[in-house]
Amino acid sequence: MDDAAQSADRRDRLASIVAPRLDAIPQARRHSLRVSRLRRWLVWGAGGILAFILGGLALEAFRFLPADLRFAHIGMQGTRITIESPKLVGYRKDGRPYELRAHLGVQDMAKPDVFELEQLDVRIEGDNDAVVMLSAAKGVYDARNDHADLSDGVRIHDGKHYDMRLESASMDFRANVMRSDRPVALTLDGGEIAASSVEFAQSERRATFTGSVHSVFHGETDEKAGAEASGE
Repeated sequence: MDDAAQSADRRDRLASIVAPRLDAIPQARRHSLRVSRLRRWLVWGAGGILAFILGGLALEAFRFLPADLRFAHIGMQGTRITIESPKLVGYRKDGRPYELRAHLGVQDMAKPDVFELEQLDVRIEGDNDAVVMLSAAKGVYDARNDHADLSDGVRIHDGKHYDMRLESASMDFRANVMRSDRPVALTLDGGEIAASSVEFAQSERRATFTGSVHSVFHGETDEKAGAEASGE
């Protein structure tokens, strides 16, 4: 074979390598289309799985909420549910209702009966259509036991005859009894009482003060009638 023939043969082989095959272009397009579809399926599939998981968590969260709970808005972060303006209705032993409202409530699904509350107000119905109001800056409410631990300033009053202020207290709504081992001040129609601790039973209309009790009653013979001992 002469040099010209060898050179032409090399050019033909090089051209066959460099020149694109006509049948490869449609195949590449079909491959790109399959890859694009697969990507869309993966995105939609991942989104569907995420929506399913979030929906399941939301249903699980609502399952833990009491049936008598009302609220303005609810959000969830992890296992904690944040409830705006929660309102709960409970009942005491005598069947009378009490209504609990708060600015904000937080519930952990690991402890579904416990609510962490901020700026709570409780309305308790008493005898002869009397109403007692209880308020606190913070509180932890146990819905199963109808019990609350209150802190950061507690007030209980009927708007007419008495007004009691405490640093912290525990409230048994079922028995309608409040207890505190922190300093307490009670203002009555005719005087004031201060003590180190108190037990207040609204259904019995009884308040028992203990520890450094000091009372002042206006209009008595002495301007101040005090006692530095336990008393009721």
